[in-house]
Amino acid sequence: MPVTKPVVFLSSTAKDLVGHREAAARAARQAGFDWQMMEEFEAQSLKGAYPACMEKVRECDVLLVLVAHRYGWVPPDQPDPRLAKSITWLECEEALRMGKEVLALVVDPDCKWPAELEEAYAATEALKKGKLTAKLQKEITRNVKKLGDLKMWLGSLGLRRTFTDPDSVNSEVQEQLTKWLKRQPDSRLQATPAAVEDPAEYLRQLREQTRWIDIRGLQVGAGKAYRFAIDDLYIPLTTSGGELARKKNDPMPERRPIPLEEVLSYSHLVIEGDPGAGKTTFLRRIAYELCCGDGRFSSLRGFPVYVRVGDLEEHIANCRRQGLNAPPGDDAPKWLPHYLAAQSEARNWELGEAFFQARLREPGTTILLDGLDEASSTQVRESIAQLLVGAVAAYSKCRFVVTTRPQSYTGNARLPGFHEVRIDELEPKAILDFLGHWSRCLHPGNEAAAEEHRNALSEALNARPAIRKMARNPVMLTALAVVHWNESRLPEQRADLYSSITLWLVRARENRPGRVTAERVLALLGHLALGMQNRPKGRITQVSKATAAEIIAPQFREIPDNNARLERARAFLEAEEVDSGIFVTRGSELRFWHLTLQEFLAARTIAGMADSAQQKMLFAKERLYQSEWREVMLLLGGTLIGQGQDKVDGLFSAMLERVGKTASLADKARCVGLIGAMLGDLQPHSYNLTDPRHEEMLGEVKAIFDREKSRGIEFEVRLAAAEALGQAGDTRLRLPKHKDYWVSVPGGKFVMGEGEEANEKKHEVKLDAFQIGRFPVTVYEYAIFLDGTEYKSPEDWDKQSLHSNRPVVNVTWFDAKAYCDWAKVRLPTEAEWEFAARGAEGRRYAWGDAPPTPELANYDESNVRAASPVGLFPQGSTPEPDEIADLTGNVWEWVSDWYGERYYGESPQRNPKGPESGDGKCLRGGSWIFGSTYLRAADRSSYDPGLWDDYIGFRCAREVVL
Repeated sequence: MPVTKPVVFLSSTAKDLVGHREAAARAARQAGFDWQMMEEFEAQSLKGAYPACMEKVRECDVLLVLVAHRYGWVPPDQPDPRLAKSITWLECEEALRMGKEVLALVVDPDCKWPAELEEAYAATEALKKGKLTAKLQKEITRNVKKLGDLKMWLGSLGLRRTFTDPDSVNSEVQEQLTKWLKRQPDSRLQATPAAVEDPAEYLRQLREQTRWIDIRGLQVGAGKAYRFAIDDLYIPLTTSGGELARKKNDPMPERRPIPLEEVLSYSHLVIEGDPGAGKTTFLRRIAYELCCGDGRFSSLRGFPVYVRVGDLEEHIANCRRQGLNAPPGDDAPKWLPHYLAAQSEARNWELGEAFFQARLREPGTTILLDGLDEASSTQVRESIAQLLVGAVAAYSKCRFVVTTRPQSYTGNARLPGFHEVRIDELEPKAILDFLGHWSRCLHPGNEAAAEEHRNALSEALNARPAIRKMARNPVMLTALAVVHWNESRLPEQRADLYSSITLWLVRARENRPGRVTAERVLALLGHLALGMQNRPKGRITQVSKATAAEIIAPQFREIPDNNARLERARAFLEAEEVDSGIFVTRGSELRFWHLTLQEFLAARTIAGMADSAQQKMLFAKERLYQSEWREVMLLLGGTLIGQGQDKVDGLFSAMLERVGKTASLADKARCVGLIGAMLGDLQPHSYNLTDPRHEEMLGEVKAIFDREKSRGIEFEVRLAAAEALGQAGDTRLRLPKHKDYWVSVPGGKFVMGEGEEANEKKHEVKLDAFQIGRFPVTVYEYAIFLDGTEYKSPEDWDKQSLHSNRPVVNVTWFDAKAYCDWAKVRLPTEAEWEFAARGAEGRRYAWGDAPPTPELANYDESNVRAASPVGLFPQGSTPEPDEIADLTGNVWEWVSDWYGERYYGESPQRNPKGPESGDGKCLRGGSWIFGSTYLRAADRSSYDPGLWDDYIGFRCAREVVL
């Protein structure tokens, strides 16, 4: 006789019991039952709804009923409509008539319940909207009374049990269904062994793991992280990635910073963020919310799976080394349940691989994969990416959320079909919110002290531009807050900040007799960090304690015997494990508290080497250019400067020498880009690189802006080189008074518009000859304007001023006009702008008729996520000889016209309603944040001339000057 699973059918109202219903479904599956329920809207859509519902009840083995404070749907086709029984009541009666058991859970009357989820609230809502009719009032009154009758009836039958939150539903349902199974004489109804596994311990541990934010270095003496509840310290992050749809009859799409929680609506999501941007904290926050199951992230409920990519990589490698029975191929999706089962065994979750395999096939499971960039090498990262691609296909009902640093998310490591967003830097309001949370956590119950501390810290953070820049990164903001608490001062450079943090961490250790000094601890952990960064097969972010001891054992040179050295290294790690704030341990594994600490300590150790040893390490396998070493290199410059400028000079000279004069443009661009990024970190020290080879190479690297010479060079390399050129002084940039600033466009007739819609209707326009700027107005130009006037700086000017060859943004139409008036030029008209972009031949885009690709323009699909240095997409410029840059993409450009004006014939004609009708000023060209829809040269958008944003700039025009 075949064995079948028993079926439990749920009867309940839906919208008020979402989390409770999910908990009940989870409990039923855990108890070995198949699960069924019919949503209200499905039942009402059926012809003969009442009979259909009764048929479902007759097919089940157990009826589960959840009753809270709503009565539910009353079928009009029930046997006696005058009784007005809800579908839940009718289903209970049918189950009892068929001899089936009914498990009824009624909300505890003492349980606090949201008023809007009660039956009577419908009257309040209708009254607010002015729609409370006598008929509706009568129906609500009836339902409130009938709900009470239903609860009394269930109680009279001895069926009723109570519940409060989803967890209580889960435990009660699982207990009662398990008892039901034991009472059944029918051997065909059996639960599968995997189904009875209870994830309660797994969820408890994950909830405890993710409910805290550990702040390192805050306390002296205790040696442990100062723990804040994540609810107390967490501040929401935002993303500006992606665009919102253009509204009907709205010529300009809406765009705003989007809370990161909102993008969780995507089933496959990649979250990119710079080091310290808050990626891991955000994932831990999601995991914590899912474990709590209270639905605070309204778009996300279900079973959480949290995986560090470094842990997954190590698990795969260990299985291969030990020859264990494991999935074939390192990129097989079955590695996920295999890894989780191994974690279960190590942590006593008592959940097998079959349990996780089943959960991964269920809707509602959310897989959180943290740190794709932390894979040890490009090859491993690509293998993990392939594993994820396979997992998406194998576990198609799951939600996947992956985090990574942008520099590592390239090539074959990218995940096709995933929506990509990038975490914004913290805005001033978010920083103030954090300072408020932080100060209240430090001074609980003392508002006056908290406010005083918040004001002092806020003043310190705003004292200098370099500190304001660091404060926009969550991890560095936290580090600044710690250093300020400990020292009442703030460093201006990242390496100095991490140096202060690590010193406080090691000083926080218990000072017991015989322990090594704080400086010795940093030296030993620095060698461990470098050893992990410099493994033969690539960087690792987690290491076994045994391997860690082997890495640092050679540093105990005072001990002659190798075995004794190894024993001493083990003892050192054991002592530091107890109260070190720099690394954390889990079982037999060790990793640094934050990857940036590993990178800083590795840089600190390299800085202590002789120049020849430094260069040998960095140039071998060209490590200095690998994405896994980028942060090490940036922090290395800031660490070397503490030893004197000569040390930094020596490193840069070696880099320039290594490339040489005969190197390819790509190699020179790569070198210039890295040096430029390191110089950016050194700005607070006023360091100046004087090696003449650097300036010579900068001149040669300008070829990245050439249409032909730039072909084949990776965009990331060109971008870094272009930023370096801007930092050093981009010699392409001019002011409008310089003749090379302009491109002359001959006059004549051309067809303006594309299509028949009024917005873009084709019509012939005649123009006089004019000149237009080759590039949008840059930060370099606008800074000279600001210096020469008393005009107010644009929003975020501190940040913009670091990128002189990017287009200036955050400018209103009035700001653009003020600049043009100062420069004795003007904004182009719409017709001039479109003629410059389309040419007399009527090109669809600035470059021609070929559809947009990431090689042609900076738009959403290019994944640049910011305005880029002008001219960086030379293949997207207008054809020779003009080669006007960035008319398509990068930033929207203000023009002189109102949106209601159109050029017909030889002069503009105003919409009869005029600008007073609500028309804005015209914007042209699309931008980095918007998609390809807006890149057509004929596309018109409108914006309030008094508004600004970080995707809006402008360029200049004038009459022909002979």
